[in-house]
Amino acid sequence: MNCPKCGADVSDSYCLACGTQVARLGVLDPLTEKVLARWGVRVAATIIDFLILAIPELILRSVLGNDVGSSIYILIFGIYLVTQWTLYDGRSVGNRVAHSQTLDAKTGHSITGLQAFNRYLYLEIYAFVDLFGAVEGSNAIVLLAGLYALVDNLFPLFDARKQTLHDKFANTIVVMTD
Repeated sequence: MNCPKCGADVSDSYCLACGTQVARLGVLDPLTEKVLARWGVRVAATIIDFLILAIPELILRSVLGNDVGSSIYILIFGIYLVTQWTLYDGRSVGNRVAHSQTLDAKTGHSITGLQAFNRYLYLEIYAFVDLFGAVEGSNAIVLLAGLYALVDNLFPLFDARKQTLHDKFANTIVVMTD
């Protein structure tokens, strides 16, 4: 195995040339040769992004009601994520804090605006289904949306390239940055 930082041979979990602890960095993606972000890093970035918009969501819901407020929040969150991923080289505020980045899965380069939009759109499928279920009063729909979100977000634990289903849909990967 080669060190993702300097390319030298790795002995045990340390690079002999630069001393980088390779096991700590994660799995090297065979296609892009970038270090894939660990699941905990991805979760941390997601939580940070959600916390940034938690207060605006609460304000919208209290002023406009749960259904309308949540609908507007979904739109605002989409604008936030697509803008961050597009303008900041695949790095939302959460990604910047967690030292991770969303890249094109084939090339390892920055994602396009269309990839950013598709990634967000896929994420919001279960939010829309959940909102629809809540409006219709269907606990089964809400439960299915929650289970689907859980499967999507746990998928990197079992995928060789650490991709979620929304990554696969948008053809993206999440990697570590310096």
